[in-house]
Amino acid sequence: MADIVLAEFHGQAWLVSGEQYIDHLLANTLPPHVSIELVACESKSEVDALWVQHCGPPQGYAAPWLIHPGVTNRVRRSQADHAVFFAQWSAMLDDDAKTVIRSAAAWARENPEHDVVLIRYVGPKSPAAMLDLANLRAGLIETELVALDVAAARMTRETRDVASVPGMPEESQRVDVVLRAAK
Repeated sequence: MADIVLAEFHGQAWLVSGEQYIDHLLANTLPPHVSIELVACESKSEVDALWVQHCGPPQGYAAPWLIHPGVTNRVRRSQADHAVFFAQWSAMLDDDAKTVIRSAAAWARENPEHDVVLIRYVGPKSPAAMLDLANLRAGLIETELVALDVAAARMTRETRDVASVPGMPEESQRVDVVLRAAK
């Protein structure tokens, strides 16, 4: 698990884990060993549930810190991971997904020594259709990346259990595009 977890919902992000780093996060002075994870949520209640999961039940009136979008964008630009989200049971790439893919392609072109890994999330008890849908989504992302001048030979796929990501529902709607040092 990351040292800092930011939960995103409707263009806003809340600090749900790692409050001891908030000053450094906001000032952009985090040490290089401090890891950050952005978790997309489908509701504000999911954000709150992640906060309780990481920090325990609130004492009195409390809420997670709302993080400025500029900080969240800076974190996103500094990471080599890009999460592409789809509507439930859909493989359509919306404008947000295309923006993430363009960002991932730019990062991949700037780092040609890295492999591009597409990580699909499927539960161990999920029906076969879930893996088929995850493969279709990954294939569409690969097609977009190739169109943006990322060599297909650099791309691989991995499948992970949805339980490996806090707050991810059994029917995952996410494919991560990760840059990894070539072997």
